[in-house]
Amino acid sequence: MAQRIPFFELFEGFAPPIGLRVLLTDARVTDVTVEQESRTMALALTVLQEITDSERTLLEQLLADRFALNGVRISLTQGGFPKQEPRPSNAGGGARKESNAGKIIMGREIKGHPMPMSELNPKAGNVVVEGKVFKCEFRELRQPGMWLALIEMTDYEGSVIVRKRMLEKDVAPLRDRVSTGMWLRVAGTMELTYDGHDMQLNPRDVTEITHEPRMDTAEVKRVELHLHTRMSNMDALTDTGSVVKLAAKWGMPAIAITDHGVAQSFPDAWHAGEGKIKILYGCEGYFVNNIDDRIAIHGHQDIGFSDEIVCFDIETTGLKVTQEAITEIGAVRLRNGEIVETFQTFVDPERRLTPEIIGLTGITDDMLRGAPKLKDALTAFLAFAGNAPLAAHNAEFDISFIRAGCRKCGIPFEPTYIDTLILAQNLLPDLGKYKLNIVADFLSLPDFNHHRASDDAGVVGYMLIPFFEKMRRELGISRLQEINEKMLELRPLGNKNHRRPKHIIILAKNKLGLKHLYQLVSASNLKYFKRFPIIPKTELAAHREGLIIGSACEAGELFRAVVEHKDWDELKRIASFYDYLEIQPLCNNAFMLRSGEARDEEELREFNRTIVRLGRELHKPVCATGDVHFMEPEDEIYRHVLLASKKFPDADKSLPIY
Repeated sequence: MAQRIPFFELFEGFAPPIGLRVLLTDARVTDVTVEQESRTMALALTVLQEITDSERTLLEQLLADRFALNGVRISLTQGGFPKQEPRPSNAGGGARKESNAGKIIMGREIKGHPMPMSELNPKAGNVVVEGKVFKCEFRELRQPGMWLALIEMTDYEGSVIVRKRMLEKDVAPLRDRVSTGMWLRVAGTMELTYDGHDMQLNPRDVTEITHEPRMDTAEVKRVELHLHTRMSNMDALTDTGSVVKLAAKWGMPAIAITDHGVAQSFPDAWHAGEGKIKILYGCEGYFVNNIDDRIAIHGHQDIGFSDEIVCFDIETTGLKVTQEAITEIGAVRLRNGEIVETFQTFVDPERRLTPEIIGLTGITDDMLRGAPKLKDALTAFLAFAGNAPLAAHNAEFDISFIRAGCRKCGIPFEPTYIDTLILAQNLLPDLGKYKLNIVADFLSLPDFNHHRASDDAGVVGYMLIPFFEKMRRELGISRLQEINEKMLELRPLGNKNHRRPKHIIILAKNKLGLKHLYQLVSASNLKYFKRFPIIPKTELAAHREGLIIGSACEAGELFRAVVEHKDWDELKRIASFYDYLEIQPLCNNAFMLRSGEARDEEELREFNRTIVRLGRELHKPVCATGDVHFMEPEDEIYRHVLLASKKFPDADKSLPIY
């Protein structure tokens, strides 16, 4: 061969053990011959480091296995590289030699190929590494005229300590020219530290190299509308000043600060961005919809309290409407305060029940054998219901299964329904817990077989009777569509709120909006704090002028409704409250695949598509945001540490939200 080819350039993809890899780092292939008939290869190598006979035999076997050869013969020559030029003198303070490889700080030009720091070991011998300096120290030792140079470097796959005892005249170039943040190429020898507990690189040649940082090459620059700084407690790592300066350098016209429930990053953002980039001041609030969450009547049908209402309940194989099936439907007809008719049917779920479900409901596989299929059961139930409004306890759950079943079977279903859970929460504010059996005990209703659809449906009917009477007597109403307005007046949100808040993005549009944002942040921390600084919708509505409201991430009210497959009208009702809707990278919602909330990545994409369709129909902007929690890709490992400290089960899973 007329040229010397680096070993790993010729055998790209070949991955020998770390020991051999180190020895072959600077090896050159000077000749190679392959005999096709015998399927053998002869290889001539020139190496800098000695390779023993056993190591050569191992390399021959690995190459034969890798390329399906009958045999490999390797001949070795040590040395033989073109000699390097003499070390340049720096006498008289003259300039050091420059080369295309970088600015020489110490020694001479480095021509070897750098190896990953993660592969360094004390036996690696002569090595070349490249990395960023994250710490450097130069101090005089007790021995007169002797100094210690200590440089710590990383290539973001590993790190190494560069340490050398030097005379003062030799340490001067390093001391004067090496600083934290610069990139160096260093050639030297790997060795153990003096105590034998670690390894270090004894440098021979040091060169400053250029390192191109990440750049935004998009012709049209984006605006990040969802960014967390270190003020998002135990959640983000982004330095406020650094990220604002980077966005300005990249040419972004604006950047939003949206920390969790606080505003402490605003001063740093203002100072860093003054005159360079527009700062959007905001926060990601913990939002409780204490207005719409207490709506008890869904739909437009209006009847009197004495007219017919069909109370119903279902039993299922589990809680997730997209994965589980109905096993029983029970219903009663309530007329003029009395139960006048009942309905019950089992439903074939076309699967075996789990022991947990059998224990909870008492329904067994034998009881479901020969039961009607889903379409027949739904048809019979809807025929029983007729045109009457429906009622159920925690109606969203039951209605979602009926709606999904009807959609699957091609049956129209647009009901008006009553949620007795919301009625109980509003009419019995001191009860505290509102499960069906707890409310029944409080109202002294007859004993019943809880978690059987037919019994639960009857209890819902018996519950409505005193509720209607209480509303007639105390609220002066007697018709269905009068209920919601009165519900908004009951049980205003206070410190006793027990609902889990959703996320919401709040941005200040102007100085009045900034004042309102400060008032909301203050009230959420001082008045409504319960595990989180909660912002009730009543407070948000009172301070909305000057604010821009976004639907936030997967923990937002709108995204949760999409995941729960609520009907289109309900999604539009929820989305109509927001000024803009938000979608985020699939990686940020990948945990749903592990938890079973989504079947695959395509369903995650469909969640985002649904929000895009909502935006189009409601003429609202849909913004793609990054939910930024750290600035550079390599910072992700530090966030894993943060999440692990909070005992997240998936703290080690990749989540590149930078």
